[in-house]
Amino acid sequence: MIENISDTAYLVAAYRALETERSDALFQDPFAKRLVGERGMKIVDSLRSGRRSSWFLVARTCILDQWIQKIIREENIDTVLNLAAGLDARAYRLELPQALRWFDIDLPSISNHKETTLKNDKPKCDYHLVKLDLANQEERARFFSEVARDSKKTLIVSEGFLMYLTPIQAIELAQELAQHSPFRFWLAELLGPVQLALIKFKWGRQFKAANSEMAFAPKEGPQFFSRYGWQPVDFKSSFDEAIRIGRAPTGAPLLKGATRLLPRNLRTMINSAGIALLKR
Repeated sequence: MIENISDTAYLVAAYRALETERSDALFQDPFAKRLVGERGMKIVDSLRSGRRSSWFLVARTCILDQWIQKIIREENIDTVLNLAAGLDARAYRLELPQALRWFDIDLPSISNHKETTLKNDKPKCDYHLVKLDLANQEERARFFSEVARDSKKTLIVSEGFLMYLTPIQAIELAQELAQHSPFRFWLAELLGPVQLALIKFKWGRQFKAANSEMAFAPKEGPQFFSRYGWQPVDFKSSFDEAIRIGRAPTGAPLLKGATRLLPRNLRTMINSAGIALLKR
């Protein structure tokens, strides 16, 4: 059962552990199972269609893994800011430059658990675990300034984070990040209004009871951020990616074909959950 916002990190890592155990796994996260233990699997099984809902997480993991490595390589990124990192172990499992500074930022409770679990494991880069409540605007601003001072080109990653903000909070975060010239690229996971409504219908009561309600799903999609210093460069749909990699729910390809008969604006709304690449 989801009891607080940190439990969503266990849910995500549990899905990564389940994918890793498959004989045809699309990625390997050998740390996920250790990080979630029995708790993560109990959370998955407490949710309606919990195990059958892993496809969107697998798709977004594949998108982000590929994009993170590509942008780091092609854009000479020297710093990664992983906001609300939860139990993400990319700094340990991806092939990364040793000199790359990687910051995982999240609440002390979930960060302490990750620190203890991975204390004997070696990250692939210059890794920093930052115990910080990103809702604290003053501390957040101070930390961003410190990172920017020693960075030439930074990639920001926000997976499973923005949807828990209000629109005002999302605007404030975007504006703060845009103030720092080294902060150049942002990989931001977004939900659309349709996906938010479906999640609330399916799991709304559990998330609300845990004070973890989702609220941010801009109808403009990535264009929402263009007013606050960030220009959309690309967007990859989790639904399309799930079909491409063979993880989509039964009937998804037929559904995708049927949506082609709809007006363009409706097709965009239906397919608006995924990862946006934003650039300053």
